[in-house]
Amino acid sequence: MGQPPKYLNHEDDLYKVVGITGDTDGSGKIIYECECKSCGGTHQRSAQHLQRKSRSRECPNYRSHNWSGLDREDAIMQRKYGISMAEYGELLEFQGGSCALCQKPLERLSRRINIDHDHNTNQVRGLLCTGCNTGLGHLGDDIAGLERALYYLKNTPFDEFKYTNAR
Repeated sequence: MGQPPKYLNHEDDLYKVVGITGDTDGSGKIIYECECKSCGGTHQRSAQHLQRKSRSRECPNYRSHNWSGLDREDAIMQRKYGISMAEYGELLEFQGGSCALCQKPLERLSRRINIDHDHNTNQVRGLLCTGCNTGLGHLGDDIAGLERALYYLKNTPFDEFKYTNAR
């Protein structure tokens, strides 16, 4: 018979060990059932976790050492486009919940909404559906490309061809 588990009845500022799960981790070490002092829930921790005083990622109050204080989507939006989720929501409301170009209601689209921005200045222009955002990209994201497309729609090459060959 070996020694009793080292961390049975252990308590520190993070956890109080309340029992042993009966399971072992991949290397055969004991897994302890611990009461979390942060959230009040129970988490499974190994002796190594308890020794290092590492928090469980399953804890709803867990924050990594480099946590910015923003939720994941908000942090990504701030980093990529310089706007917050609140500003995004306000812009969507300002646009009437629709794509800024084709006016399709954005909540009915099955794909995510695109934040259109100037690739040179990174300035946000508006919220677009995927089709409109892709179309702008294919036209070069510039006014000259849009003017050529507009000219094309008004004066198709075939109509011009027929007019010049009719003489």
